[in-house]
Amino acid sequence: MTTGGVHSDDTVWVNGNAVRVPAGQWPQGATPRALLRLSGPVLPAWRERLAAEQLTLRFWCPPNGACVQMPEHWRQQAAQLASLGFIAGGCDYTETMCQRFDERHGQALPQSALPGALVDIVCFSGERDSVVAELARRGIAVLQASTSKLRVAYDGELPVLRKLPGVKLADRPRLPSLLAAAELRVSVGAPPTVPNAFGLSGHGEVIAIADTGLDSGTVDAQMHPDFAGRIRALLALPMNPSWAGFAQPGTDDAADRATGHGTHVAGLALGSGAAGAGLHGGIAPASELVFLALEQRVDVAPAFQAKLASGFYLAGRPLDMRELFRSAAAHGATLHNLSWGDATHGAYTDDCFETDLYLCEDPRAVVVCAAGNDGSDRDGNRRIDNGSLYAPACAKNTLAVGATEGPLQGLGSRATWGGLDPTHMRWRAELDRNDPISGEPDRIAPISSCGPTRDGRTKPDLCAPGINLASTRSRATSFQGWGLADPLPLYMYDGGTSMAAPVITGALALIREAWRRARRQPSGAALKALALLACVPVRARAGGNATAFEAGFGRLDLARALPPGLKARPGWSVTLRDSATQQLDTGQQRDAVVRLRARSRLRAVLCWYDPPGERLVNDLDLSLLDAGGTVLALGSTGAAPGPDRSNPVESIDLASLAAGAYTLRVSGFNVMAGRQRFALAWAVEAAA
Repeated sequence: MTTGGVHSDDTVWVNGNAVRVPAGQWPQGATPRALLRLSGPVLPAWRERLAAEQLTLRFWCPPNGACVQMPEHWRQQAAQLASLGFIAGGCDYTETMCQRFDERHGQALPQSALPGALVDIVCFSGERDSVVAELARRGIAVLQASTSKLRVAYDGELPVLRKLPGVKLADRPRLPSLLAAAELRVSVGAPPTVPNAFGLSGHGEVIAIADTGLDSGTVDAQMHPDFAGRIRALLALPMNPSWAGFAQPGTDDAADRATGHGTHVAGLALGSGAAGAGLHGGIAPASELVFLALEQRVDVAPAFQAKLASGFYLAGRPLDMRELFRSAAAHGATLHNLSWGDATHGAYTDDCFETDLYLCEDPRAVVVCAAGNDGSDRDGNRRIDNGSLYAPACAKNTLAVGATEGPLQGLGSRATWGGLDPTHMRWRAELDRNDPISGEPDRIAPISSCGPTRDGRTKPDLCAPGINLASTRSRATSFQGWGLADPLPLYMYDGGTSMAAPVITGALALIREAWRRARRQPSGAALKALALLACVPVRARAGGNATAFEAGFGRLDLARALPPGLKARPGWSVTLRDSATQQLDTGQQRDAVVRLRARSRLRAVLCWYDPPGERLVNDLDLSLLDAGGTVLALGSTGAAPGPDRSNPVESIDLASLAAGAYTLRVSGFNVMAGRQRFALAWAVEAAA
């Protein structure tokens, strides 16, 4: 039975819903799959025994559950599962579990904006074709298919589909949107280029931007000068086939015709500034670009216009997010920027699952996501209200980016926050309402979406300036953002987390370039660890530091993420442990000895790409021990003291440690899916 989110010792989490599995309760054999609760952290021998007994794992259900395929002899004698010694109880895997959000307990998300009778079906591994055959037998049309996902035309009851053999999940599809609150007219922006004291430019890195379009949409003399010679691929993705039942595409090219969102985003990450003599260059001006144009002008059939008006939409977005990332990776991209998402209020969706899965499949990659522009302060306490994150920013393995104010007060929009909230409902505190929207880049912007996720994880991960930032403007649109920037009309100002995200994406290109120079090839998890290690505090609206749910680890200070050879930060020395052979199972540990020559600050960040699924599947722990083996600190994300049982990131930061030898220990507490790769970065700073 489900508990509606109430946790007890016999609870496991199935597709985001809590299910109680009492000890001594066993499956009835009514379905081909069962949900088993194991008696503790999952040991390697238990996984081996399940396989030996032909109890084929379908997916893990944290903290100690497993959905398994049940052979006929176990279905008939399920109570005999107790004889295995490590299975506490079980129940049938029923159709009520085949949904990410349990409508009976108020967990359902707002209705998707997509019209028409559409359903997304996620199939168990290897069973897609059998599901397709069963759908055909029932006369249900498959409109689109990926490796394990189907979109079908169906206007009946969802439990009918959820009961089909081979179906893991069945829910209505959702429509992503640009992270631009309508009343704010938000797009994306970055701080003006600062001369790079480290000689870094992103050379040798390939950044993928999946967004609306890129300037003229052609790789020729008509392209914006800031991207000339560095576009490795410009791909116009056609309208998703499932839209054909209610719409026709009006445009099908890579031009940026509506708000210029994609052009502005790309310029922030890697624009050269050539058209403005370097004035508005991006963060990594020598990186190459793979651009995937998703936006099209869509003409919606009259019968459906009450739900979806004709206009520009991200209609080219593939059914499965992995298809998007794979398309970019085929052209060499490993840094992916998403400045759009789905307003799920921190809920884990198919987009999150597919993004987490891709990052496990390609450990070189990083997916940077804008956190969202739905921040509010409805009680007037000058803290951003919890729970407004977008998906897939709220996935476990993404690098979710919140926005601080930009540095350019008086340029771009001169509005106050109150001027952008005429209803007086979003921000109640007069001090904030009267405050200019930019000018303090170390302070959190009130529009920035706030964590935690619905399952309690800490997001966003970090922040970057995002308000009133100048970047490239598309010449295929008349839209001027928050104002044009010189030289006209090639640049404009804009703002939002959409803009903070490419600032971080460009910075990651510089970080990886620097470590490549040091003869290292950091994985995606290592880049994430280095970025978080390098963060400095962000100020809250009311003073003091922003909370971890508002700002994550803080604002990226690039110099703190670079290898020692660059001497980027005097007295700050970074070490990185990152290897495919550095893996852990339950009960195992890896140690790194840190020797301090004098009283010092020690900061460490552990990061890993967790297997997809709601909640933490593989749970690692970080701890710091002194020379005598006494534990001095446990890793956490800053939202609560350790040990952390929710996040695939843990950090330790001690300001004043005496000279001597210390041990950073990474332990496998509950590694359900087996042998987890991780990255550990730490920095030593001489005490003041």
